[in-house]
Amino acid sequence: MTESERSGHRAGGGFLEKLAINIQDGGCTVIAFTGGGGKTSLIFRLTKELTAAGKKVIITTTTHMAAEQERPFSENGNSGRIRENLDRYRYTLAACVEKKSGKLCSLPKDVLESLRDFCDVLLIEADGSRGFPLKVPEAWEPVIPEFTDIVVGVLGLDSLGRTIGVTAHRKERTEELLGKTQEALIEPEDLVKIAASEKGLRKGAGNRAYRVYLNKADVLPDPEIAGRICMKLKKRGIAAFYGSLTRSVQKPGK
Repeated sequence: MTESERSGHRAGGGFLEKLAINIQDGGCTVIAFTGGGGKTSLIFRLTKELTAAGKKVIITTTTHMAAEQERPFSENGNSGRIRENLDRYRYTLAACVEKKSGKLCSLPKDVLESLRDFCDVLLIEADGSRGFPLKVPEAWEPVIPEFTDIVVGVLGLDSLGRTIGVTAHRKERTEELLGKTQEALIEPEDLVKIAASEKGLRKGAGNRAYRVYLNKADVLPDPEIAGRICMKLKKRGIAAFYGSLTRSVQKPGK
């Protein structure tokens, strides 16, 4: 990975606009990401756009996140290393390291909150899904800090037409919310329900700005299936956007 790639200055863009995320000058905007697989990839995609726009970005987690050795990192939120990385790359990860697994894990609450003093945008992976495209949270999930401004929920469209048993993390909670068994197939209306429910993806968002990103639209035989899901969410007052983090399928809900 080159220094320009590590700093996020690569071709592409549009996710910030399509998710209707406006970063104001002055202060720090805090965005938490919840839901299914694709959160980390979305975070790094937004980081590229933000750093290209001249913003300084810190990435962290309140749960667990895979470590990526090639990326700038401040272990335990060391302030000197944060400043050094932001000056050089315009972004950095900042987290503790879980000794047993090697994964990144949450900083102490006071250190987590202090990250806002260093950057324009703080991106927080606030939920775990073990790579499953769907996630309905347990009682203690997600872990959204009180100072969060925007919550972005992520769902994988590759769950459509497949069973709860093979696509969902927290399968029992998913069964309860949808009123289905693990053998039941996921339908578009199920994704609407998960995304809109305060027992689903919207849990913990409260009165904060809330957005939904439907990932892996490239696997659908007809992308308009995702478009119709977005339109149904829009009728419920939820801004939604579908696309692919690996291919050029990117569209907001109409």
